[in-house]
Amino acid sequence: MSVYKIDLQYFGSIKYYYSLINQTNIVFCTDVWLDKALHLNRTELIGANGPLLLTVPLVGGRDKRQKLKDTLVSYTEPWQRIHWKGIHDSYRKAPWFEDYAPGLEQLIKEKEKFLIDLNLKTMNWVLSRLKLKIDILAENEKRDTLAEQASAPKQKQGSAVVFPPYQQVFAERHGFIPNLSILDLLLCEGPSAKKYLQNGNLF
Repeated sequence: MSVYKIDLQYFGSIKYYYSLINQTNIVFCTDVWLDKALHLNRTELIGANGPLLLTVPLVGGRDKRQKLKDTLVSYTEPWQRIHWKGIHDSYRKAPWFEDYAPGLEQLIKEKEKFLIDLNLKTMNWVLSRLKLKIDILAENEKRDTLAEQASAPKQKQGSAVVFPPYQQVFAERHGFIPNLSILDLLLCEGPSAKKYLQNGNLF
């Protein structure tokens, strides 16, 4: 059985989910040092005033040296309310917001103790909406960083990364913004998001 190794992201980017579109088994490593450069606790959307970066605060802060399996989510600030308000205010007029909003709001407002559990839940929610049947496995093998264990599709030599435009909520104000959070694609395209990932010329 071939497996595809990933880093476990909080509402990963469109490019991230494009890399999973043809996978059936994916693996993430739990016993790794958290690399803040990978942004495992943040996602980027677009709002009326431009880019909207949503970050899940961590106990000890992002600079604390800790392993993914031990990384705790902090609730000293109301980040869940902030995240949902940002999504609601930015996407309430998106074509598929009403369809996904109830489940999405509930998901965000659940209190997970560990970042790994939060990210796993968000991934399962996204895969369910994309109707992708992928087995997600965890391995405890020790590795230095997630960056060393994560596999990514190889870009064809001489080709450029291209994100075909789709109708975004604030396109008339900011133009098309490529490779945002998968939430942007889902809320704007709905069930067509899967077809976009399957047919898109992203590499």
